[in-house]
Amino acid sequence: MSRIRAASVAPFNAGTDAKADARGRALRIALAAALIVSAFVAASSEARAQIGGSGGIHSIYGDFKVDESKAGGMVPISFVLVLMTDTGKVVERQSAMNGSRYRFLGLREGNYHLIVESAGMHVVTIRVPLFSHRALEFKQDLLLEWDRLPAGKSASKKEGTLSTADSYERAPANRALFEKASGAMKKKKFDEAAALLHKIVETDPKDHLAWTDLGTMQYALGNTAEAERSYARALSVRPDLLAAAVNLGRLRIATKNFDRAVEVLKPAVEKHPQSSDANQLLGEACLQTGKNDEAIRYFNEAIRLDPHGKADAHLRLAMIHDAAGRKDKAAAELEQFIAKRPDSPDRQKFEQYVKENKRQ
Repeated sequence: MSRIRAASVAPFNAGTDAKADARGRALRIALAAALIVSAFVAASSEARAQIGGSGGIHSIYGDFKVDESKAGGMVPISFVLVLMTDTGKVVERQSAMNGSRYRFLGLREGNYHLIVESAGMHVVTIRVPLFSHRALEFKQDLLLEWDRLPAGKSASKKEGTLSTADSYERAPANRALFEKASGAMKKKKFDEAAALLHKIVETDPKDHLAWTDLGTMQYALGNTAEAERSYARALSVRPDLLAAAVNLGRLRIATKNFDRAVEVLKPAVEKHPQSSDANQLLGEACLQTGKNDEAIRYFNEAIRLDPHGKADAHLRLAMIHDAAGRKDKAAAELEQFIAKRPDSPDRQKFEQYVKENKRQ
């Protein structure tokens, strides 16, 4: 059985410290300005007007890993990754080997579908929203796991079966509804998609994926309270569902419910310590609740897990160190950020701060 763990995260804007000196306040304002990105920019109807495709400034990348420890027979040595726009246009195909890193470059804003194929057969599809006014590098790791066939099955070179752990076996009627809901989402008909997903969970309250998608549709429609309830319901059915935990944590941060964001994100990090997204979000929630030492730990872990994709965490660390008077450490974080984001519009301000405060 293959397991997919993936989520996207947008950085959030933290408040400034009124007790800091004027230069420190100016720095934090600049840092905050560099980080203002909508928590659910993918839900913006204006952003969704873009259809995606090549010829842009964005990219999607990630690690591709397959755990073969449980496979009982021969398994494929290569896979095919297909990137498709929301309109069904194939942007690019790439071969992927176990343990490799893939990257799709030069993408325009839009909703994408990242499809994994094996031996000409579909394995999994991940929806990837790609919206930003600046060049965005979106990390989407693909972690798959083989599982054995049930007892009694005869062994063959196809003994291993590949499917997603984040999948759900639905009754035929609900399967048809889910496919219709997916089609409605592709066409940005969020009301219709939400109504279809409602029908699914009414007849099968254990469908954690339908609850998660329903939460996303409700948030897109501006129904924050309902979205929170749907994400929470998904987690009540499947507590280790990373996508629901990350989305719920992001929602609570976006609505400034930081304490409750910590409540959902801390268990998510404990269950999925390799999630750079969960670590970064938890760092933000801790920062907003005054737990700066914890915030530093989680931001550093997010950077360790994804040094380039989580470069913005350096700005949050710089903000924390600057507010505490550790200007040399703040300068060091800014240096690392500049190295990873040389095209930052605030680069000149950051370089000036580094020049004035770097340890000699």
